[in-house]
Amino acid sequence: MFVAIMCLGLVSIPKAFSQANTNVTVLSYSWYINPAGHLVAVGEVQNTGNYVLQSVSLNAAVYTTNETELVSSSAMAIVNYLLPQQKAPFYVDFGSSNTTGIDVASSVGSIEFTITNAPPTNSNSIREYADLNASVDYNGSLDGAFAVGGLIRNTGDQTANNIGIVGTYYNSSGSVVAVGFNNVTSSLIPENATSFLVTELEATPSIVAQISKFSLLVQTSTLESTSSTSTSTGAPGTGGSFPIIYYYVIGVGTVVAVIVIAITLLMFRKRKVASPPPMPPPPPPPPE
Repeated sequence: MFVAIMCLGLVSIPKAFSQANTNVTVLSYSWYINPAGHLVAVGEVQNTGNYVLQSVSLNAAVYTTNETELVSSSAMAIVNYLLPQQKAPFYVDFGSSNTTGIDVASSVGSIEFTITNAPPTNSNSIREYADLNASVDYNGSLDGAFAVGGLIRNTGDQTANNIGIVGTYYNSSGSVVAVGFNNVTSSLIPENATSFLVTELEATPSIVAQISKFSLLVQTSTLESTSSTSTSTGAPGTGGSFPIIYYYVIGVGTVVAVIVIAITLLMFRKRKVASPPPMPPPPPPPPE
């Protein structure tokens, strides 16, 4: 009976998946030498899966045209929660462009990116407060850097805290050539607005000349209230679904548990039928 109960308990517990999420794609990237003399790579990732991701991080390795690795580094996408199909930029600083006497800048052939972390949230209801909208009043060169300015409005019913804005800047072919981030305000109550200004992280005139379009991503530490979001049952796995084998194991486990219980009950019943009736008590001794 104990074994049977344990079988039923095991099949009722959802399987926890620890697979690395591979539903993150690097869309484009470029590199440059910043004013400090560091080799920098900027680019953009996209969540191509079905679940909200968090803490998206990647490794980047720089290779020569002869496929010799020069230097490597790591970074995180500049985003708190990456929604399905959403894009976010990244910024990788490889340090000094002159490493052990080698001029890295003149030797770069390619950069290879590997997604190292992109865990799905426990539920698709975990996501940032979405009722923050940015409107642009200005974009162009400002003090040697490309800048975008405007207003962020809170059109919802929650106070948004720790608001920041992320800028991704593209050339005419759609490749990322620069990124920027700026902390805007500590809080913004509903039906109010605040101004913002976000520039590329390095004021590089050669990059400013390349920028032909941009995108903005508003960030906040405030999460959507549970009343305004739908919940998702089960722990998400790679691809946003449970493997078929999970349901197969549940079915087989249930059948095995039922069989074990039936056999156990039958054995107890047979033992009860086969037991002889109790012997009557012995007669009292004759009187002396």
